[in-house]
Amino acid sequence: MNQNPVDDTADDVPSEYLLKIRLNRSSMPQKNGRRPDARELIRTETHSKLHTPRVLIIGFAGIIFLGTVLLKLPAASTSGISISWIEAIFTATSAVTVTGLGVLTTATDFTRFGQLIILILLQVGGVGFIAFSVLLFRLVGRRVTLNERFVIQQSLGVERVRFNGAGGVVNLALYILAVTVSIEAIGTVLLWLRWRAEFPAGEALWLALFHAVSSYCNAGFDLFSGAGHPPVFGFGTDYYSLSVMAALILLGGVGVAVLYDMVSFFKHRMLSLNTRITLGLTLALILSGLVVMLLDRQLYSAVLAGNSLGERLAVSTFTIISARTAGLTILPLDNLSQSTQLMLLIWMFIGGAPASMAGGVTSSTVGVLLISALATAKGGQGGAVAFGRSVPRETLNKAVAIMTVSTLLVAVVTIVLSLLDQGEIFDLGFEVVSAFANAGYSLGFTSNLDSWGQALIAFTMFWGRLGPLTIVIALAQRERSTLLHYPEESVILG
Repeated sequence: MNQNPVDDTADDVPSEYLLKIRLNRSSMPQKNGRRPDARELIRTETHSKLHTPRVLIIGFAGIIFLGTVLLKLPAASTSGISISWIEAIFTATSAVTVTGLGVLTTATDFTRFGQLIILILLQVGGVGFIAFSVLLFRLVGRRVTLNERFVIQQSLGVERVRFNGAGGVVNLALYILAVTVSIEAIGTVLLWLRWRAEFPAGEALWLALFHAVSSYCNAGFDLFSGAGHPPVFGFGTDYYSLSVMAALILLGGVGVAVLYDMVSFFKHRMLSLNTRITLGLTLALILSGLVVMLLDRQLYSAVLAGNSLGERLAVSTFTIISARTAGLTILPLDNLSQSTQLMLLIWMFIGGAPASMAGGVTSSTVGVLLISALATAKGGQGGAVAFGRSVPRETLNKAVAIMTVSTLLVAVVTIVLSLLDQGEIFDLGFEVVSAFANAGYSLGFTSNLDSWGQALIAFTMFWGRLGPLTIVIALAQRERSTLLHYPEESVILG
């Protein structure tokens, strides 16, 4: 008989915490010979939630600082002279936030050492330093505390994890690392098998590794642009290379949670609402974006005039897939019509799935808002319903908050850059959305910004990587129930 039972019968403890306590009873750490009761666990979780945004921000900022220092070393530059601080900060921020915007050319301005630093930064930024911390703790034999488990839970977007008690969160972090390495290794081998015919074996392996990691992490860095390799920008018309990199981008953009759900479908014959929204919206964006590009006369008359129909379709499809936060560029985007550029801007803003390598406001946010709008238009009283599932009100509130704050940020940064006389409003807006969505597509305008403009874009990249997650974590802090209720009053809309 347990002599120190957990007090999970308190009347003032919410039911969701009681369930969590009962599920995690065996994994609760003991202190002074006893396990914490329900109230102590709630205080621990609340304290962890309050500090999670701070941990994430400081952690990413620390990695950016370390990357900046390393990129400042003369050995990282092909000129043998240290690059400027703003160039180092911008590049490190772009790599850690897996954006891909650059004020320098990765292929020509950085040595192999500098490129390796960028590769490590984008790998850590893509998977998340939290997941890497878990691996480090395991390697040195250090135990992951309950507070750290809550931080991992929030940063990986698995707040409702229920398997293997609290240890399931740590196992999930290690699982994500294992899946990431496995997928990137397969992508590296597939690209190397194709590129070894064009380059020496060693160089082909390095190019394959760099682009496999960049593709899966949706980072947007490449070693072809500006390096004098065959047009369109590297292997831009090679079906094999485009197929491999597009597959890596899609896998990284949907996230491990969706991939796990898809694999388990063959066993359980059921997909979660999140997976259905993500896959449905992803397919819809790709198909509709392809239609827009096919109607762009300027694209096929000026940019791809010498390419076959198959090559045009392949390049267009890859561009649409890459636009949703990968940013691997195989077309001169500044030569496209503004209709296509506007479509790419919107697709970048939407981004990929939450808790994935992608950025943007995420497809789930847009999907939830569309479901809610459709339910409102139908005049239903049952709330937002999709695929036989009802969307919780708190989920809708989070989606509204993320969309509102993100839109305001993009608008404010664009206006500030315009006031600083940095360029045309559309070009500025495109770069700002690309930075916010961690997409990496550019109209060639970022390198023309002054130091203040580059610093503002760097801040936008940093916010884009952490901002939506921080909002979700802040809103995830449930308020205790209260007997005080205020009267409702309608507000005129429309």
